[in-house]
Amino acid sequence: MTDLSLSAMGRIIKKVDPSIRAGIESREELRRSMEDYGTRLAELATSIARSANRNTILPQDITTARQQVMRSIAYHQSQYQK
Repeated sequence: MTDLSLSAMGRIIKKVDPSIRAGIESREELRRSMEDYGTRLAELATSIARSANRNTILPQDITTARQQVMRSIAYHQSQYQK
């Protein structure tokens, strides 16, 4: 069972371009990708909170985790462009 609905995936896609359509397989793949990304953010945020000797994840932990992921993506993209 997943926590993200296929209808939510459709709404996200429609926000990008209301005229585009996405089949169920596309929405399922977006859902899998978003769940993977969310899990990675949660893992990083947990690590950040634990490093600060806290048992609670704060909003800034999520922000820091997202920034780390985005920096990693940017780094890997720059390596492909060489």
